[in-house]
Amino acid sequence: MHYLSPADLRRIDPVALEALLERSDLVVAAGAGELRGLSAAALLFAGYSVLDESASLIIDTPEAWAGATWRINRRALRFLGRPPLSSVDALSAGLCDEVIEGDPGVWLERWKADRSELALDSAALLISRRGGDRLERAEFARLFAIGEPQRGLEAFLARRKPTFGNE
Repeated sequence: MHYLSPADLRRIDPVALEALLERSDLVVAAGAGELRGLSAAALLFAGYSVLDESASLIIDTPEAWAGATWRINRRALRFLGRPPLSSVDALSAGLCDEVIEGDPGVWLERWKADRSELALDSAALLISRRGGDRLERAEFARLFAIGEPQRGLEAFLARRKPTFGNE
């Protein structure tokens, strides 16, 4: 899993955006303040993106438009010529996955606590590569061979939160 903090998004350049698009693991991005240009594009292309409740999203460059189209397809056309989107509007449009309050680092630790990073990275790989029966079977065989799903099942049956070694 690769995490982009609000500061990381502000510093993103064309080379870093290109490298982000080539990643096969899950990219989680947290945006704050005003996101536009390459910062907006990186947030939109992330596998899971969150916006601070006071953030705004401006789709104003070809890269940001590509990210919006990647996320919501033709529905992105609704935002041509529109003013900045609030975080709530971006969420309702499908341009982010969650609106958060407070420190994004704290949110990330809570979000990861009950999730298997290995399984999230596997899912991101399958989605980015468009899977296919052979690739999916091989990836699920690998996950079962190392016992990842069994940890979640054991926790469920014991009525406790799972631990996946993310700590």
